[in-house]
Amino acid sequence: MEWNAIPRRVTVSSFYMDETEVSNIDYREYLFWLTNTFGESYPEVVSNALPDTLVWREELSFNEPFVETYFRHPAYDNYPVVGVIWIHQQLLPLPVADGPRE
Repeated sequence: MEWNAIPRRVTVSSFYMDETEVSNIDYREYLFWLTNTFGESYPEVVSNALPDTLVWREELSFNEPFVETYFRHPAYDNYPVVGVIWIHQQLLPLPVADGPRE
């Protein structure tokens, strides 16, 4: 992976990380895999992979319920994950390919 750009926050209208949207439940499964694989030895890998739920906060809007519940609540399991960074999007396919063998 080349690091030829400075990391910064960019807002885009809509995009796919895969052929289809990555749902909250899929991303939580990815975090579960990270926890089982790296959790004890490298806990920062797991904590750095958590989505930024503060992306819901905007001036003059009341999105606080989304900040608190959107990623973890079962009602939003099949909704697209938000607040992930590019590097995690690049790593997401790893457990999908590796998962069934474990």
